[in-house]
This record gives sequence, C-alpha cells and structure tokens, in this order.
Amino acid sequence: MALTDSIHKKKTLWRTCLLTFGGSCVLVVIALLMTFVFPHQPYIHALPALTAFFVLGAAGCCIVRCLRLLDASYGVISQLSAHDDITGLPNRQWFFDRLDEELDRAFRYNHPVSLIMVDIDHLRRVNDTFGHALGDTVLAEVARLVSANVRTTDRVVRYGGEEFVVLLPETTMEQALVVAEKVRMVVEVNDLNLYGPPVKVTLSCGVADVRFVQKKKGPLRDAFVLAANTAMRLAKKHGRNQVQAFVPKTDKHIRLV
Repeated sequence: MALTDSIHKKKTLWRTCLLTFGGSCVLVVIALLMTFVFPHQPYIHALPALTAFFVLGAAGCCIVRCLRLLDASYGVISQLSAHDDITGLPNRQWFFDRLDEELDRAFRYNHPVSLIMVDIDHLRRVNDTFGHALGDTVLAEVARLVSANVRTTDRVVRYGGEEFVVLLPETTMEQALVVAEKVRMVVEVNDLNLYGPPVKVTLSCGVADVRFVQKKKGPLRDAFVLAANTAMRLAKKHGRNQVQAFVPKTDKHIRLV
C-alpha cells in the first residue's frame, strides 16, 4: 500500500511539473505573438513582463507542490525502512533504537524493563508443506495475535526469520512471564486457517529482565537481547511450546508451569 502511494506521488509530481512547464511555454508564445501582431497597441510591451510574472507565480506553486510531495514521499520511505513488509511490525533497527532509549530511561528512573523473545515452532515445516506464501501468512497472523494481547505501551517487533521480540517497559520478570504465557496460550488455541486445513502453531518464549543481565563485553542491549534469546532457545530445547525465564544470578532458567 505504501509503495503504491509512493508511485502515485511520483506520477503526480511529474504531472505537476509538465503541466506547469507546458502552461508557461504557451503563455510565453502567446505573449510574443501578441507583441509582434499588435506592436502599436497600448500597453502591449507590458505583456511580456506580465507573462513573466504569471510564469514565476506558476513556478513558485510548482516548487511548493513538489516540496510537499517530496516530504510525503520521505515519510513513506521512512515508514518502509523501519517496518517489516510481511507483518507491518517495526523491524530490528527500529527495535534497537527504541531499546537504547528505554534502557536509558529505565536506569535514569530506576524502572524495570523486560524482553520476550518469541519463536514460532516448526515454521520451516509449514513453509515446506504449504509454501512460503502461506508461511508468510502464519507470520502475519502470529504478529496480529501477539500485538492484540499485549499492552499499548509494549512494542512488538519482527526480529527476523520466525522470531519476534516484545519490549515491555515498566515490567518486572514476574509480570513479563504472565504476558509471555498469555501470548503463548492465545496462539496455541487459535488454529490458523491457511485457505485449507487449520494449522496448529505454537510458540517458544524466552523472558529476560534487565536487572538480571550482567554486561560483559559490548553494549548492554546486546547482553539483554542475548539473555532473552538464551531463555528462548532453552524453551525450544526442552520441548517447545513453553516459556522460560533467564535468571543468571542462579545460573538457572525457570520454566513457567
């Protein structure tokens, strides 16, 4: 949809420029003809100046119109560069920018912040059975279900492949576990109808609280994401379709039962 709007704006821009140029040429030709045909008419020599005034006015309007269209196109491009085209969710780069902001805010005001790393179980099997087009439908439907079952202040992101991340500001580990389990159950009980037999989709979720993350090398955000990813991979290792919490202080991962 955004790409179609961008193409339409480009055509409108060209149409505006061509119409302005064509109209200006016609005015100039008419003014010159009038000067040669009626050279002795009163005020005839003022006609070129008047024509130039109208041409400049039309050019100014064209420039304003072009600037508005370019500004709108820039907004479309920014939207496309920051969002995933399959799910409509923000992408990884957008997520890292917001995560940096949220971590700064959390440490400034001593507020909790948690992450949920979500992985769609056996998505490759869906792709192999139904094709990648319907696999994309699964991604879009899971994105819709996850987004519909978190708070408006939470941020759901397409992290890559079959993985999503949920950024939960002002949320402790215990609260994030509840959210993760809710999301997991909602997806499990909603069979996805992919224009054929309903498909059972489950999620493996890993939860991390920034208060339990120990920074070693690199930015804190990387250690934070790694903690959630580690818990998520443990959930997959232990049978999938479950939630695991990362707690490095005890070097354990607590499964939500």
